[in-house]
Amino acid sequence: MPIEDQNAFLRDVVHTIPGWLEDYTALRTMDLLEWQERNIARGPLLEIGIFAGRYFSLLLRSASRTGDAIVGLDTFEWIDEPSVRTHLAKVDAKHQAKLVTGFSTEKSADELLGLLGGKPRFLSVDGSHERNDVFWDLRLAEAILASHGIVALDDFLNPVTLGVNEAAHLFFSQPRNLAPIAYIANKLFLCRPSAAGRMRGVMEEMIVADQNEPRSQGFRERATHGRHHIEQKLWGHPVLVVP
Repeated sequence: MPIEDQNAFLRDVVHTIPGWLEDYTALRTMDLLEWQERNIARGPLLEIGIFAGRYFSLLLRSASRTGDAIVGLDTFEWIDEPSVRTHLAKVDAKHQAKLVTGFSTEKSADELLGLLGGKPRFLSVDGSHERNDVFWDLRLAEAILASHGIVALDDFLNPVTLGVNEAAHLFFSQPRNLAPIAYIANKLFLCRPSAAGRMRGVMEEMIVADQNEPRSQGFRERATHGRHHIEQKLWGHPVLVVP
């Protein structure tokens, strides 16, 4: 069975898997996934670009709790698949994630839906960081995300991954069926525009409720100085900001 306590999961699983992930972002991601579980917002989960499985382990934790399907798409050129499966066995040895070798740019929306068996409730974009590839991945996300789904775009505003920023700005240069709702320590979270207000409120409650993390404390303190200190407009949408 997956580890229930979030901090124990970070310590015993996430920190043992190679990769780059802020603990704070991991905590808020687990919050979002648990919110989906509590609200019966069910469906498969997908990550494009899983590397060694560090962020994917969070998605697998949720899939193990609900029995939902989960797919990881990667070239496995940096970390081989058997090594990734060894890391993922720390989450739940009984739940077998479907790992697919290949480039996301070789996949269509219909192919991904076939692999997933339905529209995903959570989709992580963390594959190639080149502009055209990230733009493709965002279009895939827009095409297949469930109405209640969340997209996590990695390395947005990271100065060493400018292709991600360029792709996001290109993608949102025209009206889209996705909307940004929060920027949290290196990841930009998106959802369907119809759900944006509700999910932004849910995420703010999660941020404020954390009494341990310094980033949440800073968020609460900035909020006392005015809304503009915790929320900015991005592509015309209000976005919570936790740098």
